[in-house]
Amino acid sequence: MSKIIYTIIFLTGSLLLSISAFGQQPAQFSQFQLNQLYFNPANAGGGGVTQFQLLHRSQYAGYQGTFDNGGAPTTQFFSASAPIKNLGIGVTFYNDKIGALSNQSFQVAAAYRLALTSGTLSIGASAGIYRAALNYNLLRPGEPGDPLIATGTVTESHPDVNLGMKYETEAYYVGVSVNHLLKFEYKLGSNQATNPLIPVYYLNGGLNLEIGYLVEIQPFVLFKSDLSSSSIEGGAMVTYNQRYWLGGGYRQGDAFIVMGGVNLMQNQALRLSGAYDIVTGGTTVKSPSSFEVLLSYRLPAPKFGKKTIVRTPRFHF
Repeated sequence: MSKIIYTIIFLTGSLLLSISAFGQQPAQFSQFQLNQLYFNPANAGGGGVTQFQLLHRSQYAGYQGTFDNGGAPTTQFFSASAPIKNLGIGVTFYNDKIGALSNQSFQVAAAYRLALTSGTLSIGASAGIYRAALNYNLLRPGEPGDPLIATGTVTESHPDVNLGMKYETEAYYVGVSVNHLLKFEYKLGSNQATNPLIPVYYLNGGLNLEIGYLVEIQPFVLFKSDLSSSSIEGGAMVTYNQRYWLGGGYRQGDAFIVMGGVNLMQNQALRLSGAYDIVTGGTTVKSPSSFEVLLSYRLPAPKFGKKTIVRTPRFHF
């Protein structure tokens, strides 16, 4: 048990190493409770199943720029993860675009699961590449034709590392993580200005409450900060017969959220869900709605070792 305590202290200390001003805004998802591998690599192989997820989000849908059409943020995210005995492995890819700026990230994640008396402690890390691109053709400079302003699309890529851990039982879970530990700065064609990739810290948790035989309630919350600014969001989802679910939530200073979904196929392996944001903050410069759609597919955990002997009433061994 002392080794476990030392490990938690070490990782918590690692999460608090960096302090700097806010740079690039991380992508946000209303269904973050179903998509936790995005911000915490300790979720690789979570739930003991192999899972594939594909998500699309349109934020402030219908936003119109002052001069040009479009410009509102859109995000696509893909993840795949699988358990291998007491390990979990996974990959993630996301594409995020807002106006002339776009970001892509590819990560390979691994998590080690340690069984405790009352639950499971997962310790995870991920590493990959973070790419930023700026299309100068979509910008409107104050002095057109200035030779100091780049033209075309300028791209820049750097390594990226994330850390996280999660403790979960049948009744609740809590996780802590940090993304973008390496703090690279993206110049994107300009030596005078930089766009730093600032570490973002996450703390999230949730409960699993059984109400009767067919109904479950899962409250959840997510706090994120770059140690200069912070935000909190949360809500709850109600699941009926492990197949249908509805939920609601609130994101601080931004929106109320309505969400729901259904588990399809006979074994409920395919999940289709969506969320709709009713934007309440900053509506003078934002379109009043956002939406996202999530599709996920689960497979049983892979089996290793000898084949299991099948016993029948007809034959005895």
